[in-house]
Amino acid sequence: MKNKGAALGLIIIVAALAFSAVAFKGNLVNAVPFGDAMKASDTGVQIMGAPVLGTMDYDASAHALRFALRDTSGQTMPVLYRGPKPEDLDGAMSKATAINATGTYDPNKRVFVADTLLVKCPSKYQGQQTDRRYGG
Repeated sequence: MKNKGAALGLIIIVAALAFSAVAFKGNLVNAVPFGDAMKASDTGVQIMGAPVLGTMDYDASAHALRFALRDTSGQTMPVLYRGPKPEDLDGAMSKATAINATGTYDPNKRVFVADTLLVKCPSKYQGQQTDRRYGG
């Protein structure tokens, strides 16, 4: 009886580990250059670039945000994001900081359809005084 319980416990542990590994692998997204993102229209990928000033257009009724990103080589990629506009996006656009977009490329519309956006704005940390007494 003890061996059956131990075997059942072991099977449950192995199944939980296998499920966790598969779920974790499914959440991994490769960061790729724009050219590779255009080829991976059936796979979720991550692109990163600086927002192109003057390209942001938000349709509040459709919850559709359109803008363009420019990578380090100068190539641009139009981006479509459906959902509420991130609060810090206006500041990021004006400061030309980096934006990470995760999603897929739609070859028919010639646009990167982003599921998530991560706005990187390091300028809000520049010029702040730190208190050395607290290790800051």
